[in-house]
Amino acid sequence: MGVKLAEDGYDFTIFDAAEGFGGTWRKNTYPGAACDVPSHFYSFSFALNPRWSKTYANQPEILAYLERVASERGLDDHLLANTLVTSLHWSDVDRRWSVRTDCGSTQEFDIVVSAVGMLDVPNVPGIAGADRFRGRTFHSSAWDHSKSLAGERVASIGTGASAIQYVPEIAAEAEHLTVFQRTPIWVSPRFDEPFTAEQQELFERNPAEARKVRDAALEQYELINFAEDGLQTTEATDRAREYLHRKIADLELRAKLTPSYPVGCKRPLLSRSWFPTFTRPNVTLETSPVAEFTERGLRTADGVEHVVDTVVYGTGFKAASYLGSLDVWGRNGARLHDDWSDGAEAYLGTAIPGYPNLFTLYGPNTNGVTSIIYILEAQTEYIGGLLGAMAERGLDTVEVRRDVHDRYNAEIQAAMDGTVWLADCNNYYRHPNGKVVTQFPYSGKTFAERLGDVRIDDYRLTSRVGKQQEVLQ
Repeated sequence: MGVKLAEDGYDFTIFDAAEGFGGTWRKNTYPGAACDVPSHFYSFSFALNPRWSKTYANQPEILAYLERVASERGLDDHLLANTLVTSLHWSDVDRRWSVRTDCGSTQEFDIVVSAVGMLDVPNVPGIAGADRFRGRTFHSSAWDHSKSLAGERVASIGTGASAIQYVPEIAAEAEHLTVFQRTPIWVSPRFDEPFTAEQQELFERNPAEARKVRDAALEQYELINFAEDGLQTTEATDRAREYLHRKIADLELRAKLTPSYPVGCKRPLLSRSWFPTFTRPNVTLETSPVAEFTERGLRTADGVEHVVDTVVYGTGFKAASYLGSLDVWGRNGARLHDDWSDGAEAYLGTAIPGYPNLFTLYGPNTNGVTSIIYILEAQTEYIGGLLGAMAERGLDTVEVRRDVHDRYNAEIQAAMDGTVWLADCNNYYRHPNGKVVTQFPYSGKTFAERLGDVRIDDYRLTSRVGKQQEVLQ
């Protein structure tokens, strides 16, 4: 978004609670942190990286890439770092947004774009007795690097996308590791091949070759089908089951690791080290629910106390609670958290009725079908088109019409019927009422095509004539 605004000549400020660019790739530094989207596709189309080291880049390499792009595009001068935005307030009188921060400052802006995404608020379960525990606890997104886990007895709660990466890493150094599993996950092998020096030189010499690799990854995602009873889902589930059976010979352990839902109901995961980890003599898989903390560790529902030195929460994020870290107040004093009490919605995942000149990147129903970088580029181009229309027409505000918004979201929810996301499993895709609020039910190209057509008639438009507000639509 910053690159787009800079190219189009806007005056803008980027607020970030961290000390620099990178977002989740700056914050998540746990052992083994890596992307599960191929590197060449998890990069900007306008800033290809010919020097990716391997198929799926690790966190330090991705962070360095993002920092480099920001620096080369001059975004450092626009960054207000170490500044947490706590609330946004729209003024019906001034027709501007007040942006308030944790340091008590308030600044006003004509336009606000939220880029906090959906993986910014850690999900830490409220386990009874947590204050009794004498050991160390931390969430995977706030990894404690001050002290090694070597020689410790460690508990890891959760078996999601982060745990699947750090568990094999810490198992190699911990004296003993107990993995507390609520629900088993389907895992497929990760083919993570290094790029040779010759390939990297070719990509650098001829960017079209790097783009071919990127485009090939895009086309692979375009082939994905999310129908629960579809052939693709059935075959993917069969392949994942076969992989599990090849890797886990112990029938009791295999049963514990076997899901009861189809592939895709929960986030599909890739690893060649997850299953072998549970065959290590110093690793235990625990499926009895965690009931409470004790002074020395965790007690499960079967009454067994598990004595540990450190507890790691691999429990993910409050993904379905969009903008959960912000308090947003819109037109006529409306509060976004109230409007979204039954599940977040936005037109094209980007615009919300009642909240003029506010746009959301990685907003509701934009996840899950392709590289999020591809989605974000489509959204920034769309927002750029709206801003261009505002400048060209002398508009004061743009606000998506309620009927347009509601019709779009009704279509999105109707398209969820029969998808794996509504199969019988717990996942972060759904609001507590069962509504799928994170996923887009069509392909990535479909999303990009829809956002490629900026229809200004979808919006309620206002401009100022002298000191009077004129409603154009």
